[in-house]
Amino acid sequence: MITFEYFPNKKQCRIISDKFQEIREHFSVKNTNAFFMRRSGRFFAPERTYCITPTGLFEPGLFYDILRYVKDVYPNEEIEVKDGVKQAVKPSLQCEIYDDFTLKLRDYQKEIVQQSFLFGRGIIKLGTGGGKTLTIASILSSIFVANKGKMKCLLIVPDLTLVDQTYSDFETYKVPYKTTKWTGSISPDFTSNVIIANLGILQSRFSEEKWLENVDVLVVDECHKLKKGNKVNKLISSIKTSNKFGLTGTLPDNKVDEWNIVGKIGNVFYDKNSYELRTEKYLTNAEIKILKISYKDKVQYSNSTNKFKTELDFLYNNTFRNNIIKAVSEKCSNNVLILVNHIAHGLALHSHLSSTLKDRKVYFIRGEVDVDERSRVIKEMEENNNIVCVAISAIFSTGVNIKNLHMIVFASGGKSFIRIIQSIGRGLRLNPNKEKLVIIDLGDNLRYSLAHSTRRQEIYTQEKIQFKEAEIVEKQ
Repeated sequence: MITFEYFPNKKQCRIISDKFQEIREHFSVKNTNAFFMRRSGRFFAPERTYCITPTGLFEPGLFYDILRYVKDVYPNEEIEVKDGVKQAVKPSLQCEIYDDFTLKLRDYQKEIVQQSFLFGRGIIKLGTGGGKTLTIASILSSIFVANKGKMKCLLIVPDLTLVDQTYSDFETYKVPYKTTKWTGSISPDFTSNVIIANLGILQSRFSEEKWLENVDVLVVDECHKLKKGNKVNKLISSIKTSNKFGLTGTLPDNKVDEWNIVGKIGNVFYDKNSYELRTEKYLTNAEIKILKISYKDKVQYSNSTNKFKTELDFLYNNTFRNNIIKAVSEKCSNNVLILVNHIAHGLALHSHLSSTLKDRKVYFIRGEVDVDERSRVIKEMEENNNIVCVAISAIFSTGVNIKNLHMIVFASGGKSFIRIIQSIGRGLRLNPNKEKLVIIDLGDNLRYSLAHSTRRQEIYTQEKIQFKEAEIVEKQ
């Protein structure tokens, strides 16, 4: 017998079985940090990381994953699901779809909204550019109307730019509910139905606001950013409602992070990736050109304790490489977005391009640039051509969509699956004067960069984006 039960006071499920240890072991991974944790004094660091506690407790969102596993592995075992479990893991909503907006819902967006009512919680995987904000607006509007205006929703977005963008989009759609913003500089109107808050303000102010104790609906945009053990992760667990929805273009490839997100929010109940959206002509096509660059000078790894940083310093200050970025930017007569990972690199590139691209406007967007200025630059790019924008990838890889963008340059390499996919999504929006998005990938022929470039090619293949390679060799 395998029994599942639910504890309302803990907001957790529990599994009871004589097969428990085997099941628990399956939902665990090796703790790769155990060795370093012990060296730093945490002598009892566990060898494995588990998503089921020693007493059998687990978060409701994982129920279906665990249920599928036990049915596959123990087909002859009797399974008992006690009262309370179904309502916790599938808190269905009685709503009719609301679509009276200034924009028309696409067929797949209507399907997402209907599935949201059926499951009542869970994750929507929708490729970047697929219209997540309009989908959210329809879900919330439907719940608002079904409950005759009685709805309290917390909508969490990653950063300040997305707070403004989401609020503005809701106004453009003419949603029926009242919306407010909550940031470090803006206090929310707690008479509103929907509060749009960035992660930072929640980390600092969550415990102060009683309003959040009675949230009816929780929506987490870009939910892939939730990490096990961080403060916002704990805050989401403390919100009582079972109606929790997460939206993302892709989930982490780390099992612990994936299980954490699924546990907190729910199972993936809808999945439409970027390839499908491109094939169905909802997004523009993309083409990647990998420039395999070989340098005449050698990197002096032996003289440094941090060999990776030594390689980055070599690349970021390399005139030959910066001139390649200048040349590809100059070749594109439309707008170019150059993504970098570090401020020092961005400053060097901005200085080089500003002095060499005489007929182009060149901007550098980083953390210290305020939200209004970021929005102004994005608006200018939407309305004009011939603009080059250098931007920190952590800021511009998520949530920023520029329709009038024809080229993206990956100037800092890297191998993060989520960041690469999200970065590509910045330029996939349709535009009448854009046949395709061109991505320039600098694949430097150096120790670490070469390994990262190989990983990026694997990601491009997985995402079904065609790429071509070209060799560039610096003359002696």
